Amino acid sequence: MSNSIVRKLAGETAVYGITHTLGRLINFLLVPFYIKLFTVAEYGVVNTYYSVAGFAMVVLMYGMETAFFNFSREEKPEKVFSTGQRSLLVTTLFIVLIGLLFQQQVANFLEHPEQTVFVRIFIFIVAFEALSNLPLAWLRLNKRPMRFGAVRIINILVNVGCNLLFLLVFPWLESKGYSIPMYNPNFGIGYIFVSNLLASIVMFLLLLPEWKGITEGFDKELWNKMWKYGRPLVIIGLAGIVNEMIDRILLLKLLPRSIADYEIGVYSAFYKLSMFMTIFVQSFRFAAEPFFFEQSKGEEPKKIYAKVMHYFVIALSGIFLTTLVFLNQIGPLLITKKEYWEHPSALYLTPILLMANLFLGVMYNLNIWYKLNDKMYLGMRISIAGALGTILLNVVLIPLIGIVGSALATLLVYFSMAVGSYLLGQKHYRVPYNLRIIIFYLVLSVVLYFIFMIVSRYLDSYELLLGIFTLLIFGAIVYYIERPTKNRKFAA
Repeated sequence: MSNSIVRKLAGETAVYGITHTLGRLINFLLVPFYIKLFTVAEYGVVNTYYSVAGFAMVVLMYGMETAFFNFSREEKPEKVFSTGQRSLLVTTLFIVLIGLLFQQQVANFLEHPEQTVFVRIFIFIVAFEALSNLPLAWLRLNKRPMRFGAVRIINILVNVGCNLLFLLVFPWLESKGYSIPMYNPNFGIGYIFVSNLLASIVMFLLLLPEWKGITEGFDKELWNKMWKYGRPLVIIGLAGIVNEMIDRILLLKLLPRSIADYEIGVYSAFYKLSMFMTIFVQSFRFAAEPFFFEQSKGEEPKKIYAKVMHYFVIALSGIFLTTLVFLNQIGPLLITKKEYWEHPSALYLTPILLMANLFLGVMYNLNIWYKLNDKMYLGMRISIAGALGTILLNVVLIPLIGIVGSALATLLVYFSMAVGSYLLGQKHYRVPYNLRIIIFYLVLSVVLYFIFMIVSRYLDSYELLLGIFTLLIFGAIVYYIERPTKNRKFAA
């Protein structure tokens, strides 16, 4: 029974994964385009703005997405959706007005007081994104991954198309003597943000048919429950964004102003090389959150959660190893400017950040215990501790070792949070995870990577073959353990 349920989750993850991966890959093609077109410092500014937008999204959503999944188990989903979306509509309009009033202060904080127009663009980006999140959650709840994927891919195609139009086609036409109304060649990276805004508006419009549930009205009593449930998620979400995004802001504030944007640009570019890990983790999250809530009503949910974790770690370990053994083949396709690779810390960043994102994925899987059992305050404590740890470690390490310090801080915090979530989870909602095999697969992937690195130094002309051989060894060991024989006891 549990195997068929896990296969169902794997199928939904695959559908989300295909659409999400295709969309991300299309969007990902813009990274080398940006790297080639703009300076390292300008690319750093782009990533700083997106870091701040991450914080804004958590505040704008205030836990309503997860509250929607939770209360749809016991209430009519249409009523939950209507109550949540009406609430989001009012609060989003209010926060947009506040943001517009304080746009100059935000620009000052980002060390670019002349860029208030960028601030205004981002205010509307996060507003349209926030109003699209619950309709997207509605699609996930109702098992409509194809519709979900189609909306997301159209969103990304519009974004890519507008980028190419503003940054490639219009400049080419201007060079040929054509005058393009409303186009300003000096606006530069601003057109990246304008393209995102247009794509967000299109996604918002595509999701309007899903708003039909909003006619169910506003249930104040239900809203109070959703708000009470969601409040800790705001803290958890903000702490999560601190862990994911605060490093760019702290690099901006702690490094000398003359090099800060440049260092952020290098750091962000190499962070992108963990793309395959983050795509898989995000695809899993899209499918897993409603799945876990649904399975909580079943006969053996804990066994299912343990089995999901088992295969999830195998997949993460394989992605970690694959990315690193083929890094010299994959990396230059993304980071096309030699200037990035010449940074003395460049080669240290990707292994550290990949392992950090691996533990982030494990933590997402573990965290279901406090969401299912209304122990949000415990999840909040883990997240707050992680956020404080991230800030402290960055403050200490950035002045000493620069961007490598930020990467190490990310790894140490995600590892600590995963351990903390596991220990608390086993105390309050004991899931029979096979810790021995989970640790074995994680250690195996790291050991094989180090062996590959040592051998490839002496046989660098055979690096590609060594990478393939390393993955074959990993696959053979996994097969030997997972095959349905007496060895199955070790993996079960």
